[in-house]
Amino acid sequence: MIHIFGIGASGLTSLSAEAAQVLRTCKTLFGGTRHLNLVPEGPLKHPWPRPWTLPIHEIERAHGPVGVLVSGDPSWYSASKELVEHFECQIWPSPGAFSLAAARLGWALEDIGTHSLHGRGPEVAQGLAAHISAVGGQHLLLCDRKSLSDFAAALRALAFTPVQTFTLLCDLGAEAEKHLEFDLDDPQIPATDLFTLAIDLPPQPPLILDADFLPDEAFETHGKISKFAARQSAIAHLRAAEILWDVGAGAGTVGLQAAYTLQPQAVYLIDDDPEALKILERNCANSSAPAIIIAGRAPAALADLPKPDAIFIGGGGSDPEILRVCYDALSDGGRLVAHGVTLESEAVLLDFFKTHPGAQLHRIQLSMADQVGALHGWRPALPLTQLVIEKS
Repeated sequence: MIHIFGIGASGLTSLSAEAAQVLRTCKTLFGGTRHLNLVPEGPLKHPWPRPWTLPIHEIERAHGPVGVLVSGDPSWYSASKELVEHFECQIWPSPGAFSLAAARLGWALEDIGTHSLHGRGPEVAQGLAAHISAVGGQHLLLCDRKSLSDFAAALRALAFTPVQTFTLLCDLGAEAEKHLEFDLDDPQIPATDLFTLAIDLPPQPPLILDADFLPDEAFETHGKISKFAARQSAIAHLRAAEILWDVGAGAGTVGLQAAYTLQPQAVYLIDDDPEALKILERNCANSSAPAIIIAGRAPAALADLPKPDAIFIGGGGSDPEILRVCYDALSDGGRLVAHGVTLESEAVLLDFFKTHPGAQLHRIQLSMADQVGALHGWRPALPLTQLVIEKS
């Protein structure tokens, strides 16, 4: 049994009496240095590794009872998500930043967009800024100093104008708790690392590309497009993700549709064709998707992007190096879907299928009724080969 303790900004006093009693029985503790320093000497303490990964094997070998210390509510953006997949766990929550912020502001938590930018890099901040500026409404953002600065810069780059001042809630739950106005044009960041940014905007009307499985005609294209049924199949085989790549995005039909259906925090649309990039920009402008266009040729253009949880490869499928790099970059448990319509791309997908147990290979053949003289007949589209794999 692993005990996961949610600790508020007030320290160990945020624990219930029962949770505090269980914590005192733990022989080994894992967590951040700040949390571990709150606990008196006695248990063996293991700080999280840097860069952060969950030390599964160390936890398995640890002398029990074993405790893990995390911030606030362990069910929100916490190591508990991975821990419960590997161990039997008991969770001891404290009110998290979202609950505390909603209580301070008098907001209904079920109506608020909740997001974390903590340690996630400027690209994710850019995608979230684009999303929030497009949809409006109330949002709470967990931030550290760097990601708060990145988010403010991303909004300024969008020439964001509805409101220039947000509310910055610092050290929620601690004696030093402060509520400050955060000026987008002059973002003064206090000397702390526990931030929750509150944004309250008028809701925006939905944009043209915010609908379930739009018809082909809803997208501007340059003659190449993943057809309606192919998009449905690709998105059905992908899964909910925080970071999604659409490699060889073309007009962005799969990436933008997946953004609405799968609700990722950021979608990266990668292409190097100048004509496609112009159309991609116009399609993105008609969508509130948190989309970021990467103008470059894969696989080189993928090198500095955040680690993806889902990848769609629509263009460049005839290059085996792109497929290899994408699969290697994919997070464990993430899904990759690749489409090919040429013999060359089909050969690449077949070779990958043969060498990766668990991969699936599908042939999708579509025909549309069309006029043949005064009558009608079936007009076949090019057959599509689809590779699907989940990274284990």
